[in-house]
Amino acid sequence: MRAEKYFTANEQEKIHQAVVAAERRTSGEIVPIIVGASSHYAEVNVTCLIVGLVLGSAAALIWGDPWGLTRAELAWPLGGAALGMLLCHVPVIKRMLIPTRRVADAVHMRSLAAFTAHGLHYTKAHTGILIFASLFERRVVVLADRGIHEKVQDGTWDEIVRIITSGLKLKDGCAAFCAAIEQCGKILAQHFPRSPDDQDELEDKLVTEK
Repeated sequence: MRAEKYFTANEQEKIHQAVVAAERRTSGEIVPIIVGASSHYAEVNVTCLIVGLVLGSAAALIWGDPWGLTRAELAWPLGGAALGMLLCHVPVIKRMLIPTRRVADAVHMRSLAAFTAHGLHYTKAHTGILIFASLFERRVVVLADRGIHEKVQDGTWDEIVRIITSGLKLKDGCAAFCAAIEQCGKILAQHFPRSPDDQDELEDKLVTEK
């Protein structure tokens, strides 16, 4: 799932403007990020390959011609392996094969990596907040730096997660991101109003990654 193609250029600009508008009210720094997937889940690919190979071999024993050519008999396990690999690249099927805990861990680790990679922990007052969406897993994470976490109650960001998750399900991700960013701005403005000498420390654009 290609994150860079998920939003049109016009939609990305709308999200950019939503960040700019939200940050006019607060010294907080809002960074929206969307990625295609949080992990490759290579173990699932290997499992599908092995299962396909085994099932293909079993089919060769049941329906194959024991007096046939060896090359022809190899088509069964090889075909099974190829089918297994093909099926595990279908998002709906692959999601069903990945344990919920594995998905949660992958998204959490990827969001932490994004938080660090894009410098949200480097803001002067530690008021960076990451809005992270992973398309393949259909999960959203909101991470706030310690300056925000000290003042904002636990559970505050659940509504932000709900807004974006619902929007992505309804194929209206742009409006959902804009609404979530606006809501973040309102929350941050209550605790971190923008001062006259406030400077923009992080980019305001939507970040897209594979």
